[in-house]
Amino acid sequence: MKIIDENGAAIETPDLTLGYLVGGTEPVEHPAVEGVEEVSHYETVTEYPGGGRDVRKVIDVPGVPAQAAWTEQVPVQRYIRYTEEELAAREKERQQAEEAARLPETIASLTCQLTDLQLALCELYEGGGV
Repeated sequence: MKIIDENGAAIETPDLTLGYLVGGTEPVEHPAVEGVEEVSHYETVTEYPGGGRDVRKVIDVPGVPAQAAWTEQVPVQRYIRYTEEELAAREKERQQAEEAARLPETIASLTCQLTDLQLALCELYEGGGV
């Protein structure tokens, strides 16, 4: 399927980190075709002594039927570039996703630190430092 940018230029490999694809159609104009009559002649293939003969039809110019002009809607994908605001929002979402992925490690680390702090407080309390 053809991919085009906002100017209608074809793109081979769009960068999907800087934009996105949207389905659509593009009109393609087909001009009218004038009809052409077939032009042909017959050639003798074999002649027989009794006066008969075999012939074959040879087409010199093939016939073309007339056709009116028409417009075809061809499916395309349009490449839409992200705005600066959309790029900033996508970067923020990416950072939040990374933080969310690290959340179990962060919770485990904080739990361990809390346990160490509780043990240190217990030692301080039992040692009479408080």
